[in-house]
Amino acid sequence: MTVIALVEDNIELQEMTARFLRGQGYQVVGVAAAEELAELTETPDFYLIDLNLPTVSGYELIARIRQTAPNVGIIVTSARGLTEDITRGYEIGADVYLTKPIDPDLLLAAVKRLEKRTLHSPERPDAAIVYLSTRILLRNSEEVRLSEAECRLLYQLSLAGTDGLERWEVMELLGMDLDHDAQNTLEVRITRLRGKFRAVGLRGEALGAVRSHGYRLTANLEFL
Repeated sequence: MTVIALVEDNIELQEMTARFLRGQGYQVVGVAAAEELAELTETPDFYLIDLNLPTVSGYELIARIRQTAPNVGIIVTSARGLTEDITRGYEIGADVYLTKPIDPDLLLAAVKRLEKRTLHSPERPDAAIVYLSTRILLRNSEEVRLSEAECRLLYQLSLAGTDGLERWEVMELLGMDLDHDAQNTLEVRITRLRGKFRAVGLRGEALGAVRSHGYRLTANLEFL
């Protein structure tokens, strides 16, 4: 059974939310403060975190969780609806940011989507997952961290399909200057990225060169 840690200091709201999710078949453990998570006997599959917590803020808690569990699902539930609050939530590492009062159906949809993402590995044996929010490349139990530019490049390559991207497009996506020294630098960057594919066990040349054109993605990647 999927275990959800509900971090909410409004006890009435905590109990109501826990009751709803338990009715949907989830095991929910409610705590009122970040410190209480250390007392849990089971490792949560997801976290539902309010931002206004005593002692340790929700932002700080999310940052701590991301250090030890980069791929765990995190949903923010907060009354803070300003753009800067939502932006900061995603920058810290939230997968979903929901503004209170929260429609139960919307909460359930968010939980189900994260459940599918985090608890079910790809069926294809050579497939890997790119988590855009945490910039992690994951295949089976192997993972490596990607740069923001590498994530951006891989996503655009996936959209380009077998046509691939021209060299100048790849260079722009990697944030490189289009000068006479850039080609050698580009090859270094591509080699480094191919090394990350090998580190997670992807076979073959997952990032292929297209003669007199550029590069195309040959690996099976899923973006979440």
